[in-house]
Amino acid sequence: MSPYFNKLGTLYKRMSLREKLLSLLFIVVILLLWMNHWMGRLSEWNAARQLAAVELNTQEQWLERADFYTEALNDALERVDPSKTYAANQLSGRVDNLIRQSGLSTQADIDPVRTREGEIFNDHNLRIRLNRISIAQLIQLNNRLREETPYINIQSVRIQKNRRNPEQLDVRYEINSFDLKDPNL
Repeated sequence: MSPYFNKLGTLYKRMSLREKLLSLLFIVVILLLWMNHWMGRLSEWNAARQLAAVELNTQEQWLERADFYTEALNDALERVDPSKTYAANQLSGRVDNLIRQSGLSTQADIDPVRTREGEIFNDHNLRIRLNRISIAQLIQLNNRLREETPYINIQSVRIQKNRRNPEQLDVRYEINSFDLKDPNL
């Protein structure tokens, strides 16, 4: 044995029972903390490994279906006229024009367009609040917006009766549009 272990053995033999128990408890606590640290790192590694496996599996599925997605994209692009798609400012202007045609410009509040950029197209979302409108005006605006499909789509409509006048409605529209990045697609 090495002289280091001999010194430790001598020190251990000189300790009282209480000191031996406290030393053992100290060593056990240190080992538990060390094991806890390594178990945490091991679980993080395992979670990252599982996430990577799921992502690889998803990517494999995308690659296996690449021909299907390409064909579906080409079919969709054949039905869309790039010159009729709306950029963010064009969407806002076109919706404002439809609201004016419906005679609702004084009751309308249009939020700024939110854009999410993609590789092939940009996705635009617009919120409109209409206060104190009649059912006939709602139907008229709805029909005008439907005429713009697939270039302008109504994502959601929330209708509430006006609290001051129950015969009138307060309406919130969420409108979606897109514009192709490459008009030659």
